[in-house]
Amino acid sequence: MNVVFINAFVESINNILVTMASMSCEYQKPYIKQDQQPLGVVTGMIPMAGDNVKGSLAISFSEGAILKISSKMLGEEITSLEDGCTDLTGEITNMLSGGARKILWEKGYDFDMAQPHLLTGTQMIEHEVTGPVMVIPFVTRSGPFFIEAVFASRLNRAKSIV
Repeated sequence: MNVVFINAFVESINNILVTMASMSCEYQKPYIKQDQQPLGVVTGMIPMAGDNVKGSLAISFSEGAILKISSKMLGEEITSLEDGCTDLTGEITNMLSGGARKILWEKGYDFDMAQPHLLTGTQMIEHEVTGPVMVIPFVTRSGPFFIEAVFASRLNRAKSIV
């Protein structure tokens, strides 16, 4: 996957957490995902499509990470996933894809986005295109979360961007 795409997701999630939750995170070495299992307890997914590229983005949170992020963003102690964490995961997914879309637009990529959908528990993550799924792991003091993305060039019949 193009490093420009990875950097757009890293920059976007950092901006969201610093601005909306007064939190920081560190990303670790990206890797290729080998299956469709979710990496967290709640996942937001959003398809992204442009003139030459189609793909999807998912962000999966561990329970500790989403509880802390939700508590910080909502200004109250959130103690269970049912206390709005899934809705907030959808909002974070929107913010992440919007932020990354803006950064990528400035670099010459243009994407349309659809409404995010949420997965909980062990629902499989099914991306919009076939190809290597890049995972960017992040750590916070409250637990990990993961961004995964896959993009395929429409010009090269579902080959990922390299």
